[in-house]
Amino acid sequence: MSILQKTTFKNIDEKIIYYTIVLTYPLYLLGGLYLVGPVLGWFLLYHAVMIMLNNRVKINYLAMLWLFSILLIEIVVVIGSFNTGHSLLMTIKSTIGWAKGWALIGVFIFIGAILPIRYYILQQAVINILWQSLLISPLLIIVAFLDFPTLLYISPLKILGGGGEQFFKVWLYWNDLNTGLPRWQLFAPWSPALAFYALLALSIILPRPSDKTKYVALFSAVVLVLLSESRAGIVILLMLILIYVISYFFDVIFILFMMLVSILIFGVFSEEIIGGVVDSINYINNMRSKSSMIRQTLNDIGLYRWYNESFWFGHGNVERGPHIVQFMPIGSHNTFIGLLFIKGIIGLLLYVIPLVTTTVYLFFKSFYKRDYLSGFFVILIFFMYSFTENIEILSYLMWPGWLFIGMALRACSYRCDLNAIDFEDNGQAFVVRK
Repeated sequence: MSILQKTTFKNIDEKIIYYTIVLTYPLYLLGGLYLVGPVLGWFLLYHAVMIMLNNRVKINYLAMLWLFSILLIEIVVVIGSFNTGHSLLMTIKSTIGWAKGWALIGVFIFIGAILPIRYYILQQAVINILWQSLLISPLLIIVAFLDFPTLLYISPLKILGGGGEQFFKVWLYWNDLNTGLPRWQLFAPWSPALAFYALLALSIILPRPSDKTKYVALFSAVVLVLLSESRAGIVILLMLILIYVISYFFDVIFILFMMLVSILIFGVFSEEIIGGVVDSINYINNMRSKSSMIRQTLNDIGLYRWYNESFWFGHGNVERGPHIVQFMPIGSHNTFIGLLFIKGIIGLLLYVIPLVTTTVYLFFKSFYKRDYLSGFFVILIFFMYSFTENIEILSYLMWPGWLFIGMALRACSYRCDLNAIDFEDNGQAFVVRK
């Protein structure tokens, strides 16, 4: 086994995707991760559009829905900016932010559904980066307990960014303010984002045939979640394991029957169940009470100002909160509230409608083929993290997940396994029947 497995490429697009993921650590050390993601997305979008115009391709309607919704979000951004009285310069800055944030979601889903990139290439790249992370992790653990400096440097490329210094800082580790214990984030901007990425990677490689390489990569993903010490990451990991075990050992009829029974039980004992869940949430929040208090205060400010100041189209731009929330942006740490504050109820619906539709679609498709369960896992992870992160801010890093959703939607359109899709020289997709 080797992390540098021989990989055969069929076109330049596959090579670009593969090496962009495999070279994550060098790009991180240079401070280029935040810049490469958006450039990659818009560059490959051009290729995808050319293939679509020159070939008769089968496009999943959900991929088009995502692209259409993301384009409409930009219109909402412009309207919200003008309604709030922002200058033309601020509106242009908001548009640039959209292009390297929200736009990448629809762009990468569309790319995954159209561009001639085989699932095999994405899978190999993700396994490679998980193996690299597993090799690096022991060293980072050692230096943390030897009391090495936490922050190494801030990349000078920050002048080309705009998202803040956090995306250009190179860390060995950092110390949690609540517990005083070290936490690791590797190439992510903060620790919970590392768990986010690891869970996406774990889900992406699930359809690979079982072998030692896959198992080591899965182990690496679990290790990264634990190193991040992310509460949400650990909860979601346990939930995914439970769903996978149930789907592996039980058939569709049994699962649907258990869902019906669960709904009936919830209806009868809803008060007790909700009370238990609330108590559990309070217990988890108390583990890092200061962090939870800041998040809750940010949410309260965001909801109040959205409802009372700009209900339909939002404020159009990010605003810093007061001292009580350590001047963090209003609506941060929650995608839904961030959308309400910046883009209003219309902006929220433009994200929620395709998100929920895709989640439900891939859930039911996963009964048809086990390959689609991984697609459901990925969209479910995005859905869950929307409650704790700003999804659009992390698009530059989480794009392999959005790309994979596009691939899963494409496989659903062709009613085949992910690995069954191949491409002709002109980019036209076809299915390899076994």
